[in-house]
Amino acid sequence: MKLVIPLTLFLGITAAFESAGLQDRTRTIRKRISRPNEVAGIEMRASEYKTSTGTPTVQRSKAALARVPGLQRRQEPKASDFFECTNPRPSPSTADCKVIVKQVLSTDDELIISPNSCLVFSFGTCQAFFCSLCQTLNTSTQFIGSQLDTVDALCVENGQAGTIVGEDAPQWDAGFTYAGQGLPTFNVC
Repeated sequence: MKLVIPLTLFLGITAAFESAGLQDRTRTIRKRISRPNEVAGIEMRASEYKTSTGTPTVQRSKAALARVPGLQRRQEPKASDFFECTNPRPSPSTADCKVIVKQVLSTDDELIISPNSCLVFSFGTCQAFFCSLCQTLNTSTQFIGSQLDTVDALCVENGQAGTIVGEDAPQWDAGFTYAGQGLPTFNVC
């Protein structure tokens, strides 16, 4: 019995020291191991989203345009809305273009665009544009976003770039190109 009491006392003291040491080690490990860095996903790269103005630089033939089918997601197509898909190499990333559509739609602004002027939206590999072709144009980011969403569905989701053109006054075009490429224009005035 005399041996059991010192042994129990020794085990109790050892457990107490071990418990205190365990807490210190745990604290040290927590200090050394920081939270893992996330890979820069699309939402993390939102600071890459940029807007600017520009002018159309690439003349395209109106003959290459096809009538927009009834798949516009946010708005019914008009009889005078036409589109064209192109195959640039490299082509813009679908994910990057979707970020632009989301950003434009979330802005909810009214805009006035001068003739032969463009709004340019850039993110990653994708460059979106909305241009007034013939006269000053009053529009909204909701309208621009819905047109970009349509071009995304018609062209970008198929690995292409593309443009949608409204031929009725006031004439406009909107679409996607690979970042840094020229902006298309169509003679519809």
